[in-house]
Amino acid sequence: MNRVGCVANGRRLPVKLLVARLAGAAALAALVGGCSGVSHVIADNWPRALGGLPEGVPPRLDTPPAYMPVHDMPPARDTKKMTPQERAKFEADMAASRNQNSREAQELKTEAPERLPPIH
Repeated sequence: MNRVGCVANGRRLPVKLLVARLAGAAALAALVGGCSGVSHVIADNWPRALGGLPEGVPPRLDTPPAYMPVHDMPPARDTKKMTPQERAKFEADMAASRNQNSREAQELKTEAPERLPPIH
């Protein structure tokens, strides 16, 4: 018994026809997927139930934004070292900022129980 092919509608399809149909379906899928350049038109105008955008979405820009200039190099940095006086001032500022943050955090910890609603 020759069992080549696929059963569809109670009859056997030859392998070549099956492969041709699968190739056609793949080509159709590639063709439809290649329409992404106009898919925004469909999505913008179709109702939400058919895959369109939900209500309240802002309209698209008429022209897409420009790409970021990723190949433009930033200007050269000023590579001179900090003087000991600048470093001492910077460290003092950082210590003062750290102490202020610690004080504020401690105050929030002590106030936190009064800020929370009562648990029933």
